[in-house]
Amino acid sequence: MIGTMKFEVGQKYKNRMGTYKVMAVNGDAMDIRWTKGKKVTTSVRLQSRVLENIQREIAELAPLKAARRKKAAAAASI
Repeated sequence: MIGTMKFEVGQKYKNRMGTYKVMAVNGDAMDIRWTKGKKVTTSVRLQSRVLENIQREIAELAPLKAARRKKAAAAASI
């Protein structure tokens, strides 16, 4: 089940478009600004889902990356 993350004004987070800073939060609406200057108003729920999906993808890929590193190390020692 998807929870709603608590975003803090002034803190930086990262979504698929890059790193952004939370400028304001008002209920489910939040104003964010990316490091390149683009500003938008978005939903807290939407950004929570994006962060959860990114974290899940990282967790799912971690074993694959570890296996690749192990295989590369084994090949390098031959």
